[in-house]
Amino acid sequence: MTADWCVSCKANERAVLSRPEFKDLLKRTNAVYMRGAYTHVDPQITSFLEEHKAVGVPLYVVYGPGAPPTVLPTLLTQAEVEEALLRTAR
Repeated sequence: MTADWCVSCKANERAVLSRPEFKDLLKRTNAVYMRGAYTHVDPQITSFLEEHKAVGVPLYVVYGPGAPPTVLPTLLTQAEVEEALLRTAR
C-alpha cells in the first residue's frame, strides 16, 4: 500500500521497486507486484492496514502458497525483499 504523499513510499520506489533487479526477481519467483493507492482514504485499504497492524503506509506484504503473510519493513532493501520472496516462493 502506498500514497502519493508518502515520502517513504517514494524512497522505496526509487531504491527497490522500480529497479530492474526487482522486476527480474518477480520473474524468477513467479510473483506479482500489486499496489494499492491510499492517497485518498479508502475503507478497504484502512481495513487491510488494520488487519496487518500497520499505522499507515507504506505497507508491503508478501503472500505465498501455504505460507503465512510476511510484512516487510517500512524502508525496503533489495536484500530484504529478495529474501522474503524467495522464502515465500518455496
